[in-house]
Amino acid sequence: MLVAFYHATDGPNWTTNTNWLSESPLFTWHGITTDDDGGRVTELVLNDNQLRGMLPAELGRLSQLVGLGLRENQLSGRIPPELADLSRLESLGLGTNQLVGAIPPELARLGNLQTLALDDNQLTGSIPPALGSLAKLKYLVLNDNQLTGSIPPELGSLADLEFLVLNDNQLTGSIPRELGGLSGLQLLVLESNRLSGNIPPELGNLPSLTVLDLDENELTGTIPPELGRLYNLVELSLSRNQLTGSIPPELGALRGLLRLHLNANELTGEIPPELGGFIWLEHLLLQENQLTGAIPPELGRLVHLLLFDLSANELVSEVPAAFSDLSKLMLLFLGDGNQLTGCIPKGMPPIRFNDLDKLGLPICGAN
Repeated sequence: MLVAFYHATDGPNWTTNTNWLSESPLFTWHGITTDDDGGRVTELVLNDNQLRGMLPAELGRLSQLVGLGLRENQLSGRIPPELADLSRLESLGLGTNQLVGAIPPELARLGNLQTLALDDNQLTGSIPPALGSLAKLKYLVLNDNQLTGSIPPELGSLADLEFLVLNDNQLTGSIPRELGGLSGLQLLVLESNRLSGNIPPELGNLPSLTVLDLDENELTGTIPPELGRLYNLVELSLSRNQLTGSIPPELGALRGLLRLHLNANELTGEIPPELGGFIWLEHLLLQENQLTGAIPPELGRLVHLLLFDLSANELVSEVPAAFSDLSKLMLLFLGDGNQLTGCIPKGMPPIRFNDLDKLGLPICGAN
């Protein structure tokens, strides 16, 4: 089994192949961990080791294997369905290779699997709905492939799931409302797909969620106010969709938020003053919408802001005097479509990227 693997993956040219195919005990072979008796392989981890070639079916005969980690190599070909015979496997990491073909639905037989990471390959086809039967799965990472089809609602049955990362594929259809039942989910990253339909309000039922990234899809409808219940959220990214309606003031309850990206949608209405309640916010990107009204002076309380962009809206406003307190700003854009009046607050900190000079406004109190 190991001999077949060595030859199939160009073992003589690995970066490190210490003791492979030698008479030395298995546990001394580079990348191998064995059981206490030293005769059964429990882990095979050769990340970033210049492996080339195709994974042999013989890997499925390593019956005691708990961890298989072959990330950051140059493996090609298909994922052998025989890996489903590894009944003890808890972690399967094949990311950052050149694997092709479909995700074998047979992997759903890996009842002990906790991590399935197949990211950054060239996998095609749909996500097998059968993966929803992996009751112990915590990390499902399939980003940066060429996966198509819809997100299986069966994934909503993965009660222990913590990371669901599917960005940079070609997924279509709507976001399943069943994902709102994943009470332990911490990361939900669906960026850069072709997802459509509304954002399910059920996503507001994810109390452990820290990152919700739905950027660059074709989502429509309004932003659910239920997202304001995600009190552990540090990033909410909904930019470059086709969202309409107003910004829910309920989002202001996300006091620990660091990044709020709502730019490049079709949002209307006024900016809620409640957004000034964020304590640690560093990014507030609202540009390229159709927001109206005045800039709330409450936004001047966001003293940790680094990036702040309100440009390309339909705001009619003075620049709030409280903006002089935004001492950490590195980027500030207010114009390009807005109608700003009055003067620029005296004491505005130096900002590396800004359009203040182009606004044509005097500095307040200047002679």
